Amino acid sequence: MELKKIAVGLTALLGMSVANAHNVWLEPASSQDEYVVKFGHEQTETYPESKLKSIQALNAQGKLTAVDYQFRNGEAYLMPKSDLVFVHFDNGVWSKLPSGKYVEKTKREEPTAEFSTNPVKFGKAILKWDAESFKSHQQAYELIPQEKAQANKPLSILVLHNGKPVQGIKVGVSEDAPFNLTNEKGIAQFTPTKGFNKVWAEFEEKVTNNADYDRRTVEYMLTFDAQ
Repeated sequence: MELKKIAVGLTALLGMSVANAHNVWLEPASSQDEYVVKFGHEQTETYPESKLKSIQALNAQGKLTAVDYQFRNGEAYLMPKSDLVFVHFDNGVWSKLPSGKYVEKTKREEPTAEFSTNPVKFGKAILKWDAESFKSHQQAYELIPQEKAQANKPLSILVLHNGKPVQGIKVGVSEDAPFNLTNEKGIAQFTPTKGFNKVWAEFEEKVTNNADYDRRTVEYMLTFDAQ
């Protein structure tokens, strides 16, 4: 009986990892000036193109425009002509069954589910530091460094939801790592390391009168280099 309980618990944790713990971000590919949209947690995974909702970059006029990409071997590859890139990824709907197992089905498809969650992911990549790195860009969710990142020097990160500062949001390397909470001004401290950095934050949206899911989780990942 005890072994069965442990097995069920591990299944639930695995499902939770698949549903919620993954993030999306941009990182350099093997070809020069090419980048790839990565998806995963401790390890990266391939993903269906249908879950990649948009890739946008800031143009010379300060407007966000769609970026052309090639989808190869389960990942999106792009060569952005911009220093700032935004990614929106929808990981579908995951339902927790009475057995503790998580399946990628809606509440309507699994009416006995204890709850159903829609995990949404956002990524923002600062490819080169400039004045736009410190501005808001009219996103539903956004993390904004308050100065150019320097390795081992605490960096203030402003967290916005619909353009307004949000208090009490976790900000860290990942959900498995220590974090700081944003203060009443929406600011949290993050200490970059030398090289490529990921800054993670998590939000929750209230859901009412939705036939497919009960809750929506939003994970955000800001990436940049620090020297």
